[in-house]
Amino acid sequence: MIRRIFPLLFGSLMLTGSVCAEDEPPALTVMPDPHHTVAAIYPPSEQEDRHSGTATIHCTITPTGIAKECHVLSATAPDFGLAAVQAALTSQFLPQYADTQPQEASWEHTYTFTTDPTSTRPILDKTHSRPPHYPAYADDLRMSGEVTVNCDIDPVGVAHNCTASGDSPELLKTTTLAYFALARYFPAMTDGKPVSSHYRGHVNWNAVHPDDQQGFR
Repeated sequence: MIRRIFPLLFGSLMLTGSVCAEDEPPALTVMPDPHHTVAAIYPPSEQEDRHSGTATIHCTITPTGIAKECHVLSATAPDFGLAAVQAALTSQFLPQYADTQPQEASWEHTYTFTTDPTSTRPILDKTHSRPPHYPAYADDLRMSGEVTVNCDIDPVGVAHNCTASGDSPELLKTTTLAYFALARYFPAMTDGKPVSSHYRGHVNWNAVHPDDQQGFR
C-alpha cells in the first residue's frame, strides 16, 4: 500500500512544481509615470507657422525612474526634437523590473505635435500663459458660473478690447477677463502673414473641482 501511495505523491509534487514555474510573472517594462508625466511644449516658432510634426527619442531610464542620456533619433524639425527631449528629462518613469528588482532600461517614444495649418484664427499660447486659478474667496463660497470673453488679437499676439459676459458672479468674470486679456497668443495668419483677428474664449468654473485643477475647465 505504501509503495502505491509514494509514486502518486511524487507525481503530484512534480505537477505542482511545473505549474508554479509557468505562473511566474513576466518582467515589467519601463513606462511613463501617469502622475508625473510632463507634456512636451509645442515649439512657438513651429506653432506660429502652423507646422505639425513628430520627434522620436531614445533615453536610458535609471532604476529610480529618471531619464538620462536622451537623444533624438528623428524629428521633422530640430525644435520638435528639443521639446521631446526636454519633456522626457523632466518626467518621471516607472522603471523596468526583473526578479522584483528595478533595473536600468532603454525607452523609445515618438512625440506628436499637431495643429491646423488652415486655421485663420488666433491660438491661445497656453504654454507661455499662466493658467487661471479658482479665487480663494469664490472657492470658500462655492461659486460657479460660465464666462465668455471676446478679444481683438493684434499681429504680434497681444489682446486688446477684451470684454466678459455670462451668467456668473462678478469675481469669476473679473478673473476670467484678466486671464484672457493678459495671455499671449499666436496671431491669425492670412497668406502666411500675421494679421489682426477676433478671439473668443470660454471658461466653466465649477465649485465641485479637484484640487489640482483649481476649478478651471
